[in-house]
Amino acid sequence: MKIKPLIQLREMISKALSGQTNLSKPFQTFFIETMELFLTNTGRTNFTQMARCGKSCESRFRQNFKKSFDWLGFNKFFLDTTKGHRIAIAIDPCYLSKSGKKTPGIDWFWSGCASSMKRGLEILGISIVDADLKDATFLKAEQTFTDKQPGRKPKCTKGMKDPDSLIGWYLRMLTRHHKELLSICNLIVADAYFSKESFASGLKHLGFELISRFRDDVNLKYLYHGPKTGKKGRPQKFTGKVQLNNLNMDIFHQEYAIEGKQAYKLYTADLWAVSLGREVRVAIVDYIDTDRKRQTRKVFFSTDLSLSAQDIFDIYRTRFQLEFVYRDAKQYTGLTHCQSRNKAALSFAFNASLSSVNLARAFARQQGLNLSVGATKVLLHNAAMVDRIFAMSGTRPNLRLNNTDFKELLFYGVRAVG
Repeated sequence: MKIKPLIQLREMISKALSGQTNLSKPFQTFFIETMELFLTNTGRTNFTQMARCGKSCESRFRQNFKKSFDWLGFNKFFLDTTKGHRIAIAIDPCYLSKSGKKTPGIDWFWSGCASSMKRGLEILGISIVDADLKDATFLKAEQTFTDKQPGRKPKCTKGMKDPDSLIGWYLRMLTRHHKELLSICNLIVADAYFSKESFASGLKHLGFELISRFRDDVNLKYLYHGPKTGKKGRPQKFTGKVQLNNLNMDIFHQEYAIEGKQAYKLYTADLWAVSLGREVRVAIVDYIDTDRKRQTRKVFFSTDLSLSAQDIFDIYRTRFQLEFVYRDAKQYTGLTHCQSRNKAALSFAFNASLSSVNLARAFARQQGLNLSVGATKVLLHNAAMVDRIFAMSGTRPNLRLNNTDFKELLFYGVRAVG
């Protein structure tokens, strides 16, 4: 007896692997088993538990997790739903709790949940966010290392005071994959931490444009576009500083939008950002909320001057979908479970956990089911348990079990979203 959901899951993994021609047959078999275990195992996803629930021994998992794998190429298989949509490459660091002294890369990193620095690990995740579907597809993650990097500094870090800073490390990662990423999209969206001149200049050197948000005390200036006076000295470049609470409506263009029960106004103009040392397109948002006496204006921007204010605003808001990928991976696919002390094995575990979130979502879409990652994992776990029972019993179930009770067994405990 073969369980249909498990067969469909394995076929989906095989199709995603079909674009990689340099993989041996044993590794492909191992990889399919590993990804299946990430979505069927209910315990901790470490080498010992995977050996208990899988068909391979513990040493096979330990050895193969140290091998390199093209995760970006694998996850590009799940980008079919984004064709023709407004997309961007979202990057965001993620703090992972980890104790001990021998784990490579352990240091003090910023935890958004705790709003403080905590000791542990950090990964920088790259995903494609879809502003039309309001969804994110994970591509690749790399662990952050704060120690000084040997060798020649990449050109994208030229002019930086400290090329070994976190911004320098993030630019190095993007440098390693910029050709593959540029083939997908040239827009990168990141939070306000990345609205720095060194990062924007580094992206520009790599061929990317940045969408981000300024701090509330941002220094912006109006650009002068009038005629030249003919007087001696440097030509006039600015006409004054932008006061966020008193915008010059002769320069700003206003748009009005409604989404559901929420309405907001968008103000857009091309301004000079002093902190970035360049001209940017700014989108300032005012939410129309009669219950609040005061609303702080948020200032978003793009180094691509051809984007509309609505696109800048929508793409930046969709950036947060990457946080939901991190959440699902921590809750359901064991993002923090790997206990290896090997850099390559940790990298494999992080990417396998996050990629399995892509796999779970794609599997639910293929079945036409509106299921969360947690519910999809329950369904696949039930299928694995039924498969194991039939395999151990050595009997073929009757037709009634196939057609009636079998579906009830698979969907036991599964709850649809909404």
